[in-house]
Amino acid sequence: MEEKAFNAAVGRLIRETRTRVGLTQELLGRRAGLSRGSITNIEGGMQAPPLYRLVRIAAVLDVEPAALLPPLLPEEAVGLPARHAADVASVWSKADKLKDAHGQG
Repeated sequence: MEEKAFNAAVGRLIRETRTRVGLTQELLGRRAGLSRGSITNIEGGMQAPPLYRLVRIAAVLDVEPAALLPPLLPEEAVGLPARHAADVASVWSKADKLKDAHGQG
């Protein structure tokens, strides 16, 4: 998956989750420490949220950060820029640890 498609998929998942829980872009941004414009750009795939912000967005939406990532096999992360590949690997690792800690997975 190319970076642009990955960012668009992340944005789509954030938008779908945000609308499902009934938050506006303004409220999500305020609670996550971002502007409404940043949320608009993230949801439109024009801006990729840093890992810290992705985790904050997930917390506001009451989902695990991994729920906001498109299904991407570990070997597909090889084609991502190092910065994004490391972020994806970090989220997978944290999700696996959470699953193990809660007896799931």
